[in-house]
Amino acid sequence: MADFEKGHDYNNIHGHSYEVIVSLENKLRKDQKWFINYDDLDNIVKPLIKILDHKILNKIEGLENPTSENLAKWFWNNIIIKTQTLKQIEIIRPRIGGCIYKGED
Repeated sequence: MADFEKGHDYNNIHGHSYEVIVSLENKLRKDQKWFINYDDLDNIVKPLIKILDHKILNKIEGLENPTSENLAKWFWNNIIIKTQTLKQIEIIRPRIGGCIYKGED
């Protein structure tokens, strides 16, 4: 891996399990019950997860340096084009920590 010195544990191919939380924000009109159907959100997010699942992330365009922060930004860039209600992407590495990406200012 490009950003680690020879001999560093992360220099070798290795894997992690992550969770992604997609948060949306919008004003709910009085005549609305919701502003997005979660099935519609699943139809946006699940294909993205399939692209990443059990893959070498460094070989995926935009993830040449697959940090949690870059994963969050990658999800953001691929979801924002399908819904303008995106508020933030949270990437969690269970029992370790995570990061939140809220787009560019």
